[in-house]
Amino acid sequence: MNSLCLLAVCLALASCCLASPWAKPTGQPGCQTEEELAVGAYRHFYLKNQYWVCQVRGVPASPAYCPIAQAWLDDVKACVPYSEWYWTATVAPPSQPLA
Repeated sequence: MNSLCLLAVCLALASCCLASPWAKPTGQPGCQTEEELAVGAYRHFYLKNQYWVCQVRGVPASPAYCPIAQAWLDDVKACVPYSEWYWTATVAPPSQPLA
């Protein structure tokens, strides 16, 4: 019985840690400003073939993916072949999704 309670407590703590608000930022905008809607697309901080798309104000951006063998280039706001892709510094969007 004690081991079952211990397991339940461990699982509860693990789930709290996974849902931590201090997780690594991914660059997902909260789409809470007109500026974010005007820009429309933002790079993902870690996956070069994924980007975020703002479509509705107040609704967090949804993920979008480049075709195979292409990566999102934030300078041109488009997917480009890997041979044309280059690294750019990450810039946080104006807002983040609300918890």
